[in-house]
Formats: sequence, C-alpha cells, structure tokens
Amino acid sequence: MEKLVYILKAGQVLTVEQFRERLLGEVVTGLRSLGGTRITVNVADLNEQIESRSPARLIGPWQDISAVVSLWLDSLDARGPVESLLGETAESLHGYLVTESVPQGFEPEWEGGARRPGVTQFGMNGKPDNVSLEDFYHNWQVTHSQQSFDLHPLRWSYVRNAVARPLTPGAPTHMAIVSEHFHTLEDFVEDERYFGSEEAVNTMIGHLPGFCDLGSMVSLAMSEYYFE
Repeated sequence: MEKLVYILKAGQVLTVEQFRERLLGEVVTGLRSLGGTRITVNVADLNEQIESRSPARLIGPWQDISAVVSLWLDSLDARGPVESLLGETAESLHGYLVTESVPQGFEPEWEGGARRPGVTQFGMNGKPDNVSLEDFYHNWQVTHSQQSFDLHPLRWSYVRNAVARPLTPGAPTHMAIVSEHFHTLEDFVEDERYFGSEEAVNTMIGHLPGFCDLGSMVSLAMSEYYFE
C-alpha cells in the first residue's frame, strides 16, 4: 500500500461550496472505483473566518490551495486514472508520494462524508539548503515532533507525511506535509488556546531553521472529511 497526497486549486468557475460538493460526491465515488481507500478530503472553506480572526495562521501562498486529497492505493503504478479524475476537477494539480507517520492518532467516527468537528491546520515546507538530509529528518521528526505536544497542548491529532518524491510535473519541492487537527475553531484562532507556554513558542522558533525552509512554507486552515 502506498499513500498519495494531491494539492488542488479550483478554477474560478466553481464556488467553494460547489467545489466541495463535487469532491465529496463524484470525485470520492470515482476514487473508490479506482481502488482508493482511506480517502481524506480537506477543503479550504474557512479562509474568510481565519482572515478575520487570526490572519497570522495563513502563511505563504495559501490562496493556491483549494483542497487536499489523500488516499491509499495498492500501487502508485495505478495512479494515472486517479490523476486524470482529479485533474478534470481542478485548475492545477500537484501530487506527492509520501510515507505517513501518526505521532498523535485518532479514531475517525465521522466516516462517509460527515465533516470532522473542528479545524485542520494543513502545512507544507521544503528543507533549508544548509541543513543535511539526516539533520532535517532528526530535527523535524524527533526534536520538533516531540516538542509540538508542548507547543499545541489542545491539538487533537497530528499526521506527518515525509515526501518520498513528487508525482506530477512542476510540483513544488516540499519535503514535509503535515495535518494537525484542533477540536474547535477557537482552539485554532485564539493564541492562548493554540499555543502552550511562552517557553514552548520560543523553543519552536529556535527549532524552525533546522527543518523548515520558510521561503517555501505554506499553511492554512481546512475542513476535513474522511471516507474509509
């Protein structure tokens, strides 16, 4: 089994609501028929709320992400029809083969199209040029992942994807793709709930240069849906 992550940008013809309904309807049905399982659809339908309440949570070219679709296939060799289906739905499509780790797990009780309560913080970044590959993985997957529990004490779950390679031409060279979920919008937008102690925040700031290329970093809030 292999996990694939696709970043979609919607065309201007569809509203956010229309794009979401298409993804959750005909696209998920099509992905299932093509062998896709454990399908997660994240939709960028919270932008106005985040811009008004906590614009600092929106980082980098977040406007270029309308949705993120991840799924598992028996083999990435079978991804052609998957990419055709997603490409017909979106104006642009970037795909990645990833290895998934779940440092903070959860049980998806909302399978089948119901919206997961709360909000998902989706983020991607590349590796700083002056950091070795070995140090990058250690700084990100060991040091920062452990520290993130102190940084976000109210976080519900944390899914960490290390990019094995891009799958589509022109895909940005991200190395890290993560999803962190919070129980409520308030847990995400209110600093006193989103962050732990001031010490934890300062520690995180010190860690960033060891694994995160700030120039390629992108982060935004999304609604999440899951299909077994």
